Amino acid sequence: YFGVEWDDPTIGKHDGSVEGFRYFETSNGPTSGSLIKPEKANLGINIFEGILLKYFKTPEEQTKHDEKDQKLDQYGRPFEIDENAYFETIRKKHKKMVQFVGFDKIWKQINNLKEIRAISLFNLKISDLGPEDALGMVLPKLSILSLEQNLLYSWDQIYFIGKELPWLDSLQLTGNNLEKPKNAAEVTQITVPLTKNTIDVNPREAFRNLKTLILINMKLTWEDISNIIPAFANIEELVLCKNHLYDAENLKIGEGDLQKLLFLNVEETGLKNFADLQPFSPLPKLDRLVISKNELQKLGQFTGFNSVTQLSAENNLFEDPFVLHEMSQFASLRSLRILHNPFIQKFGIAHIRLRAIAENKLIQIVNGTQLGRYDRKDSEIYYLRSTFEEYFKIVNRPHYDYDFEDLMKYCDTNHPRIKELIQKYGNPYELIKDQDNSQQKSQSTQKQSVVNLKFIAGSGPLVGKDPIKRSSLNLLLLVGQRTLVQKRLKSLRVKLSCFITLSQRTLSLSQRKI
Repeated sequence: YFGVEWDDPTIGKHDGSVEGFRYFETSNGPTSGSLIKPEKANLGINIFEGILLKYFKTPEEQTKHDEKDQKLDQYGRPFEIDENAYFETIRKKHKKMVQFVGFDKIWKQINNLKEIRAISLFNLKISDLGPEDALGMVLPKLSILSLEQNLLYSWDQIYFIGKELPWLDSLQLTGNNLEKPKNAAEVTQITVPLTKNTIDVNPREAFRNLKTLILINMKLTWEDISNIIPAFANIEELVLCKNHLYDAENLKIGEGDLQKLLFLNVEETGLKNFADLQPFSPLPKLDRLVISKNELQKLGQFTGFNSVTQLSAENNLFEDPFVLHEMSQFASLRSLRILHNPFIQKFGIAHIRLRAIAENKLIQIVNGTQLGRYDRKDSEIYYLRSTFEEYFKIVNRPHYDYDFEDLMKYCDTNHPRIKELIQKYGNPYELIKDQDNSQQKSQSTQKQSVVNLKFIAGSGPLVGKDPIKRSSLNLLLLVGQRTLVQKRLKSLRVKLSCFITLSQRTLSLSQRKI
């Protein structure tokens, strides 16, 4: 029997112990193990068999492709039909097969492995990479290799790929369950699984041209990542989604490693403390950071990350908008995504967007939307006024009678940028200090002011000009733009005693609120 530990811990029968006798041990739960007869076990195939299955036709398929049997469309072009590709009509529910034109040319290009530059071998149960020098000889120009969801089991196999394909640009290893890696900086030899021969390999040199490394859902820890980083020191994109990154104390980045890293993705890794990523903060070129789908409630104080211009922090646990101020610690932040967080539902998406813009001076894109010409100014003024109103509500004081010094103390803790915005736009609720107490008391009973404005028409019989041919005039807009905004009044009830001659009729506008 083979002792098997399943990736899915619910499909086994035991933990390696049967009827009191322990055959092996499991680490994935009490029902993650099984005993399997060898003839029922699939031990995988080598990579060359996988290439044949994916990119080459069987003799039967090739026979169908002979020119005499090929189908031609109305333009005389050969086409193929895949039984799994069809459209289903809504009414009659008939299947209309999809015709693929041009596949004859694609097959010719794919069959020429000497020229092929990208290969995807998804879920083909590949467990072996062949003998030494074979992979590089068969695929001499390969630059993109995807081995997602296969049966690779050792980091020696990964280093073997680097030795065989030193010009590789992108490597996708998602879903392979590999053994715990040794420190790549100390590895000098690896074992070729097929021949069991030991060969000299320096992992640091093997992947010297690799730019993209994708390691999704591989049960990796920060200790594992720290051990393999020296082998991929020159990569520009590192994707670590759905791994077990809970041991932040084991994350170590050696001097000179990852100096070219532009993009880091730690989505859905159970990240609870942003400080866990601090070892990445000194990297000089890190431009894009993805921390979405984690358990972050705040970012806290941090240093570094000076080159980060794009941050994605969606689907976290942010409830307090103060985290938007914490994001201002990214000194170069230009683009921010913060959707699907609790504060969106609590405060509204518009409020969160406006505050994010006001808190981050250089930001240009929020949730995928480019800022307009006046968005920054509008957002900063909105944030300034809403902060004052927030304070008034907390202390239960009106806007015309409050303690400015106490307000500033409140802002120092909760809204640190308000002092700067007051210097820029002024106090939206300036206290009146030059009136005597009785006058202030009298005015305090009125939360709104009344202004009498008189408008003289520039047309009509009184001035010898034709009447204005309009049903109404946008006087309120005129007053609001030219008078109220300049005086920074919050609310004004305007009584317009306007006498405008329109076809010898008098129009009187009653009280309206601006």
